[in-house]
Amino acid sequence: MSEYQYYEFQAIDRPLTQKEQEEIRKLSSRVQLTSRQAIFLYNFGDFRGKPENVLTQYFDMMFYIANWGTWQLMFRFPKAIVHPDWFKPYELSDTVTVSTTAKYVILDIEINEEEGVSGWIEGEEWMPRLLPLREELMGGDLRLLYLVWLRTAPYLANYDDLEDDPVEPPIPPNLDKLSKPLQAFVDLVELDPDLVAAAAQASDRHKPSKEPSLENWLSELSPDETQEFLLKLVRREPNVDLQLIQRLKELAGVTQSVPRSNSGHRRFSELEEMAETIGKKRDQQEKNAARKKRIKELEALAPKEAQAWKQVGELIELKQAKPYDEATALLKDLRDLAEHQDRLPEFVERFEQLKSKYQSRPALMTRFKSIKT
Repeated sequence: MSEYQYYEFQAIDRPLTQKEQEEIRKLSSRVQLTSRQAIFLYNFGDFRGKPENVLTQYFDMMFYIANWGTWQLMFRFPKAIVHPDWFKPYELSDTVTVSTTAKYVILDIEINEEEGVSGWIEGEEWMPRLLPLREELMGGDLRLLYLVWLRTAPYLANYDDLEDDPVEPPIPPNLDKLSKPLQAFVDLVELDPDLVAAAAQASDRHKPSKEPSLENWLSELSPDETQEFLLKLVRREPNVDLQLIQRLKELAGVTQSVPRSNSGHRRFSELEEMAETIGKKRDQQEKNAARKKRIKELEALAPKEAQAWKQVGELIELKQAKPYDEATALLKDLRDLAEHQDRLPEFVERFEQLKSKYQSRPALMTRFKSIKT
């Protein structure tokens, strides 16, 4: 298997300067670079820089995937907007880590699949789908971190400081209705949707509360604060609007930034059992729906049965592979219709006559073997 490593960095809050772009080009002459994005693709060799340092200095989000079974998402948040304590309950050794610099909170998520990534790996399509996760996290939506725990819980026993059957972390609201970016994450890391459905059973439904009219609190800003926000706007500093909104909320007495989560109490084995039950129920529902659909199709075929038999003969006489396939598919429908109408012996008799008539055509006889009687 050839090596595949894909790094994509994204600048969200502000574009890169020309000087910054020149510095990034020094990491690789083959970098795909714009003022908002840097992509590094390796089929051999490795990234020359440290991804966390590159993110912290230049970018707001990074996505990494390797074909040996590693996914990584890193986020850089302004300290003025995001508090590291939001993420602390979800920290896991070597999987979810939180660090801070003078200006930023860095959230690093790394998932290592012990059996490797299944199927063909492409990194290019994922960042646009995952990009809104940063805004969700900045708004206090912690569902991503719970999903990370759910995905990595089977491997937590490998860490000496964790239990073999770990208890879930706090359960954020609205796990039963994932956003498109969260669903993209579920697809990316191949997280069992039945496991997500099991976890969601203890997740509250949360509707954003109606916010107070923040315009009324502008007059409560001190002259120094007003001047500071105006200077930030003139300097075109990023996220000034969010900082101002947050300050006005504080003045209005709205301090809860993160929706209330339920305390986690279920062990992972309990969630697995619930997921198995959900999966069996879903499979039965799908079978019932498929059965109803098939009955509807057969009832639509019933008035055209004589015409269908005639068409089978016409297709066979063409003596070509594709018409043989079409004739075989039609015979399978006629066989199912006969069984549905308790007339299977009639079909068998007529089908045997066809086999006898065309027994000298081996390609057709091979196809006929797929029809069960």
